[in-house]
Amino acid sequence: MSYAWTCFSFLKLVHIFSVNPHLGPLQISLGRMIIDIIKFFFIYTLVLFAFGCGMNQLMWYYADLEKKKCYHESDELPDFDNQEKACSIWRRFANLFETSQSLFWASFGMVDLMSFDLTGIKSFTRFWALLMFGSYSVINVIVLLNMLIAMMSNSYQIISERSDTEWKFARSHLWMSYFEDGDIVPSPFNMIPTNKTFQKLFKCGGSGRSTRSFIKKSREKALARHDTIVRLLIRRYVTAEQRKRDEFGITEDDVREIRQDISSFRFDLIDILKKNGMCTPTLDKEETNSQYLRIINLSYI
Repeated sequence: MSYAWTCFSFLKLVHIFSVNPHLGPLQISLGRMIIDIIKFFFIYTLVLFAFGCGMNQLMWYYADLEKKKCYHESDELPDFDNQEKACSIWRRFANLFETSQSLFWASFGMVDLMSFDLTGIKSFTRFWALLMFGSYSVINVIVLLNMLIAMMSNSYQIISERSDTEWKFARSHLWMSYFEDGDIVPSPFNMIPTNKTFQKLFKCGGSGRSTRSFIKKSREKALARHDTIVRLLIRRYVTAEQRKRDEFGITEDDVREIRQDISSFRFDLIDILKKNGMCTPTLDKEETNSQYLRIINLSYI
């Protein structure tokens, strides 16, 4: 298993790519598309298992005949010298696992049609086997693969619109992980306990009151942090809406609202002057408003 851990240790470098301004947005986009890839593999596994069960049920008997043809010697060793073809293709449909494996590698063109020429197979059986294999290839290569490409393209288009913001957030998160107070050291020194390890053990072994106070303080910190984040999000939303409104400019509704406010202010001013004993003209507010709105509507026709 060391080779697998070696691969994962090198793949961990992808996490550091989020700092780079060119590879960071791409790494964020790929991370968001993992959900689409998981959905595709779920459907692909279902299709693979379905066709694997059908083809194994159809071909296992003839694969067993090929196996007997390969192991015809008394010492139960494969005869690759005389029966090379039988020893090569009998595993293709021997059981469900081998059949599913053959269908998987068939997606990459690693299985040819000669694998269906088994010992004792009838032409009718071979026809149905090839028909199932062709149907699997059409569903897998043409339908599912193109569906995966379309899903990933759609997800990438949605994510790319805000990839810069997502990248800056991921970069800041990576920076903060190095600034945090931690006790992680490189292997194999991480197996050795440190002073902070013993301090944590002593704190955990303390009284229940200290534990409750610690939990209470943690909750208060979490609530304060939550309130701060909510305020920042509200401020960012309001700023974005104001910026969007400034870019949008003045509309027809805004002009109409301003004119209505001016008309209302006019009547309020006339009422105030009349109450103070000044000579003002007598106006019907409702009639004047209707005429004024009619003039405004005609001006936009």
